[in-house]
Amino acid sequence: MNPNSRRGFIKLAAGSAAGAALWSAAGIPSLAWAKADALAATSLADGIVVISGAGANVLAVRGSEGLLLVDGGLAARSSELLSLALKQTGTRKIHTLFNSHWHPEQTGSNERLGKEGVRIIAHENTRLWLTRKIVTDWLPKGYGPLPAKSLPNKSFYTRESLEFGGETLDYGHLGQAHTDGDLFVYLHNANVLAAGGVVSAQGWPVMDWQTGGWIGGLVGAYDRLLKVANEQTRIVPANGPVLLRKDLQTHRDMYFTIFDRLVKLLVKGQGPEEVVAAKPAQEFEAEWGPSDTFVNAAFKSLWGHYAPDA
Repeated sequence: MNPNSRRGFIKLAAGSAAGAALWSAAGIPSLAWAKADALAATSLADGIVVISGAGANVLAVRGSEGLLLVDGGLAARSSELLSLALKQTGTRKIHTLFNSHWHPEQTGSNERLGKEGVRIIAHENTRLWLTRKIVTDWLPKGYGPLPAKSLPNKSFYTRESLEFGGETLDYGHLGQAHTDGDLFVYLHNANVLAAGGVVSAQGWPVMDWQTGGWIGGLVGAYDRLLKVANEQTRIVPANGPVLLRKDLQTHRDMYFTIFDRLVKLLVKGQGPEEVVAAKPAQEFEAEWGPSDTFVNAAFKSLWGHYAPDA
């Protein structure tokens, strides 16, 4: 069994106490709520490193200005994460931080870096969410609001680019997908794509319908990512191992299948409990784990698009 594959990870997690801790209160296997024993760094190129174990994958890119990060891990792991990122890339300071969306495992370094005057970039919807307390089904205790200095100090709406460390970085909004503020960051020279929370490589993602995500938009976000990536692009998901374009296509096809089935069940007048009982994602569970929580949230995410008066 290869523990680095999704199938291997899920089997390993199911058979160990440590793995069981990866199952969040929402029933979703994710590194987002794990307290990993140690952080791990994987080099993708000279000065480009992926760090896992801090709640989500963090992409670190070295430049003459300092270090650029895509996502910042959980607040509880921020100090050791930043120290490791600087050490692994041979840099002395953080220059730029991207928040791929508002979730705690992406924005946990905002407060520490915001106080230092670091440039924090996010979609405007993400910035707005972080100005208030957010309570969702999967995060009932809530999150935020972040202090003023912790908020993104540069926001955007559609798509922009910047030069950093000899790299041209494109970054863009992925629409209403896993939240309504998801973004990607693409490094042209290195051919590395940070996909943020839209892409999970360790079980089902959070379908955050209460902050603007929906499954039809998730499929659309994959379509956008597939247009950015080529066959050699290394794709950094929110959690799990680095992927290739063919993996994105497989994910996209699976989500479209589930989306299509959910719409048909909605049209038949079925409710969440009936839809979950129908098991519209059952054939994917051997690789992705129990699907009930994802299906329930994905079905509810349709309401604002197909049944606005429900």
